[in-house]
Amino acid sequence: MPLGLLALVPVLVLLAGDRGGVEADEYSAYSDPKKPTIAVILSEQQNIDQFEEHFGLSDEQVDEVLAATRRENRVLAQEFGESERVVAANRDLPKKEVARKIAGSDYDEKVAAAVARTKKKIGAILPEDQRSDLEGWVDEQWDQEVRAATTEDSAETFTASSEAYTASYYRRGLRCFVFATQYTGHTRHEVALPHRKLKFGSQPRVKIRRGRGGPAVWARVKEVGPWNTYDNYWARRKHRTMFKRLSRCEPEAQAAYYDNFNGGKDEFGREVLNPAGVDVTRSVARNMGLKRYQNAWVYVRFPWIHR
Repeated sequence: MPLGLLALVPVLVLLAGDRGGVEADEYSAYSDPKKPTIAVILSEQQNIDQFEEHFGLSDEQVDEVLAATRRENRVLAQEFGESERVVAANRDLPKKEVARKIAGSDYDEKVAAAVARTKKKIGAILPEDQRSDLEGWVDEQWDQEVRAATTEDSAETFTASSEAYTASYYRRGLRCFVFATQYTGHTRHEVALPHRKLKFGSQPRVKIRRGRGGPAVWARVKEVGPWNTYDNYWARRKHRTMFKRLSRCEPEAQAAYYDNFNGGKDEFGREVLNPAGVDVTRSVARNMGLKRYQNAWVYVRFPWIHR
């Protein structure tokens, strides 16, 4: 979800507070009314396959489930677009006033309603004796996603430290492991990263790879997003424009979505609805082997960063 309308808007900084996460045994992501967990989890093909096997669904039932998640995504995209217009229309107001206007809109209510409709629809599709398992399955997958967000599980394991989160250093440039979503760009083949300096600067190319041994795709940064506009998460902490408490290679949206960082909101006060650290166009996604509507954890290499 690149922030196209926000590209001309001055930065509206919300104070990034401490992480607000709770212990795993105290929190159910499925039960969180504003957390679109099912749609995000089922945007990855391996999760769809596991879902189908766990609940013993037919191909037709899986198609119905995915149709429900895509309806939710359309509603959420519409609400995100409305929130962009709120920010753009109030760009001259103090940052706290803009955040209040976002909070005073029906953004949260419509998100919660869309999430509830999806749960109800999917519950009705599942076999009756399996419906009670949905919450447990979603929360188990959520836990796995959280682990994937903090430790890279492939054979090339990143070293977690105070400075390197899921970062790996190479002569060819810094590499981060982040969640990728798809968007419609200004051009056919491009990506979005959440800092205005890239789009309005040199528009550098980055290299994106889906998993170890997957096809590598080069694309130029031509949009700002997802979610934030001043989150240069690839920089060292002291050089990050915002969110300096986060580790290198940890996008603010990821921390907000999984760990309730900044109250679960982006820099504009919006509830973060997915953990994306990069947006890719359909062409880039297809070259990585992703189908339409599919998301994935990917490696993003920043060839101009060597330390």
